[in-house]
Amino acid sequence: MIRLYHYDFCLELAVLPPGARGLPTSRDLSPEKGIRYLYLPGTLEQVRAYHLSQGENRKAGCCTLYFPSEEALQRFFQQYRSTFEPVLAAGAVVMEQRGHLLFIWRRGKWDLPKGKVEPTESPEVAAARELTEETGLSCGAPERFLTRTYHLYAEGEKTFLKEVRWYLFRCPAETPPVQVQREEGIQNFKWVSPAEVPFLYPQSYGTVRDVIEFVLQHVLSAPSR
Repeated sequence: MIRLYHYDFCLELAVLPPGARGLPTSRDLSPEKGIRYLYLPGTLEQVRAYHLSQGENRKAGCCTLYFPSEEALQRFFQQYRSTFEPVLAAGAVVMEQRGHLLFIWRRGKWDLPKGKVEPTESPEVAAARELTEETGLSCGAPERFLTRTYHLYAEGEKTFLKEVRWYLFRCPAETPPVQVQREEGIQNFKWVSPAEVPFLYPQSYGTVRDVIEFVLQHVLSAPSR
């Protein structure tokens, strides 16, 4: 599955479940998700126009576009992303000694350190640089790659599709001191335990929620070796 956010509206690209003979209907979906899913037929241009209109109108919700195979999904995604101006960025999920995660308060949202990848650097290097610039933390090289997120934003007459590659950083200290980069609109920070994280979701971005959910499921819940 691939999720593309435009403000609070999400376009999901998903493969039909194994054994499905047709498109899922509301009867096939659990009640709590029934209002979230919609099959949106149409051309690439029609999908794009619908996606942009929902975001521009500040519509909150999610629409799922189903594909018969992963190959078909990826083919559509590559065509779809080519209709926007591309931007590559890198972000950092920081975990301290107790397993608490670092959030920063930026422009009225709980966010994570991130920024554009410079032409001369790799995403891994960019993530570490942005982490140091925005929080003052130096945690060395990332421990692992986590996931990718995608969101749209407009500047002038152009609409950009930003791909953010997220990396996990571990700091050996307990609640290491943070110095936020106020000139970048960062006003505060918070070390949050995994149990407290969901309470921040109403004041965070969909992409941030997806990244943290990935960490909770694939990092913090992974069996130790």
